[in-house]
Amino acid sequence: MNNISKWLLEGNNMAYAMAGFIGFFIILYFFYNAMSFWILKERYHGIRFTTKNIAYITMFTAINVSVTIVISLTVPITVFPPIRIAFEGVMVKITGFIFGPIIGVLVALITEVLVMIFVPSFIHPAFIIVIICYGFIAGIGSSFLRLGKGYNWVPVLLINLFLIVFAAFMVFVIDGYPDDESIAVLSFQVSKEVYKWIFLASIIACLALFWVMYLTLLIKGHRKTLHVLLPVILFATASEYLVTAVISAWGDAGFLGIPSHDGTNGYTAMFISRLVQAPLKIVFNSAVLYFTYKAVSPLIKRDR
Repeated sequence: MNNISKWLLEGNNMAYAMAGFIGFFIILYFFYNAMSFWILKERYHGIRFTTKNIAYITMFTAINVSVTIVISLTVPITVFPPIRIAFEGVMVKITGFIFGPIIGVLVALITEVLVMIFVPSFIHPAFIIVIICYGFIAGIGSSFLRLGKGYNWVPVLLINLFLIVFAAFMVFVIDGYPDDESIAVLSFQVSKEVYKWIFLASIIACLALFWVMYLTLLIKGHRKTLHVLLPVILFATASEYLVTAVISAWGDAGFLGIPSHDGTNGYTAMFISRLVQAPLKIVFNSAVLYFTYKAVSPLIKRDR
């Protein structure tokens, strides 16, 4: 276990592992849907590439690309990949949330390619993986929108379960790191206990903010709001920790030119900075995605 923990906590290995983990499920999901379509034929209830759906997908892609390009030209700082991905990810997530994982992934990939063509910027595989994962995870979140309708306890349970399981896994990994070695963070060395509590502080803060938000809306009687907001929070939380924190940190280190080897672990520094931001970003992203979804979803009548 020590060797696995050491491997995960050194260099960009955690990002590689997470990208492979999510990539496996993306491939598995595509394969499952392809087999379902081939076997069930007319009884298949997944996404269908009808004329109407293709028109919607094209529209969302065009809007996403156009908005990203305009923002990049208006506010030059948004050309930087970490900032650009934040803007670009909003419509990708909304598309995935409305149409499901397959369309989310396809729109994400097409959008990223077009944006890279029209807005030349720093290119790093991490950011391409991030935007694809956004579309996939948001698409999975749409399943919980249907599943949890009228049963708010389902997404509430899943949000808490996700945070607790993710925290337990990371604590297990960090505790497995050799006791006689410190974890490199730029030119500093931190003990694994400090690293562990930075991570746990982020998770605890996220849980606290979630329960404050949830109980406030519940007490005020906004149950219909919670029907949509809770699945949004679920996929926003999963995206933030699994994708933005773990995978984007790899791209951030590469973009800033901070090496992740030779005793200077730039990835860990970026990962910690992402963890610190995560709770507030989840709240902000959830609010933006919720209101965007509420504005857009009534206009969409997709074919099944």
